Amino acid sequence: MENRAHALSAGLFLVLLCVGLIFVAIRLNGDTADQQDYLLVSRTPVSGLNRNAPVRLRGVDVGKVKDIQFSASDPHVILIKIGVDKGTPVNQGTYAQLSYLGITGLSFVQLDDDGGKPAKLVLNSDGIGRIEMRPSFFDQVGNSGQELLRDTGQAAKRVNKLLDDENLEQLSLTIANLKTASGRIADLAAELQPTVKALPAISTHTDKALARMDPLLANLNTLTQEVHARVGTLDRIGKTADDLDQTSQDLKDSLPQLHVMVGDFSRSSRTLDRVLSDIQQQPQSLLFGKSPAAPGPGENGFLAPTAAR
Repeated sequence: MENRAHALSAGLFLVLLCVGLIFVAIRLNGDTADQQDYLLVSRTPVSGLNRNAPVRLRGVDVGKVKDIQFSASDPHVILIKIGVDKGTPVNQGTYAQLSYLGITGLSFVQLDDDGGKPAKLVLNSDGIGRIEMRPSFFDQVGNSGQELLRDTGQAAKRVNKLLDDENLEQLSLTIANLKTASGRIADLAAELQPTVKALPAISTHTDKALARMDPLLANLNTLTQEVHARVGTLDRIGKTADDLDQTSQDLKDSLPQLHVMVGDFSRSSRTLDRVLSDIQQQPQSLLFGKSPAAPGPGENGFLAPTAAR
């Protein structure tokens, strides 16, 4: 009886162990009937990512990794097939990145979206959607580190070239010259110290001189106005002189004509004098005309004058 009890206990333990193993296997494999497959396309290494690795959407477990393989058309491309629970909000703006589980070195797929494309992701003819795989934070840091190291190397080479023996000698001379120049500047500052102390007195004298200059400037302004007035008068006198000169020139041009007019007037006066003399001697000439002149010698009707006895 005791052997049978031990055998029954052992058999019951074995059955419970099998059931537990089956339950754990089901839990580990998950129920794939209610999952949607998506294909992640990565051009960066996926170190630490294995099959059955979890898939999380903003930190929430939504599926697992089903398969990892290289692309048949491009060996630099890695294709990662994941299963995501149906009803998970996957849209056209959703992208994937690798995240790491603490310090274990294992990684998982982290899904996220920036909200720029809220439309639902369209599946291809095989019923699988393609999601962009972006470089992880550590990949970006690694790339930046490589660029930083390359730039640092170039900078070190340039520094070495800059700090060669010849440039170091020139730099030493420059530092010595700067030291000498700074000493001279200190000496110059010491020499200028009395002048700086005298500046307040000079400023006071300058203020007084400026105060005395104000009346002088006022007088100079008045004198300037008077000079302007006199210059205006001289301008008017000059204009009058120009007019007189023009008049004199016109008069000079008219003198020949005036001389001719005076001659004509003189001849006309002599003719008028003769006419008046004739009228005075023969007033009847105004009515009967001028009497004919007495015949002269040799003319008809000439009478010689009788000699006085």
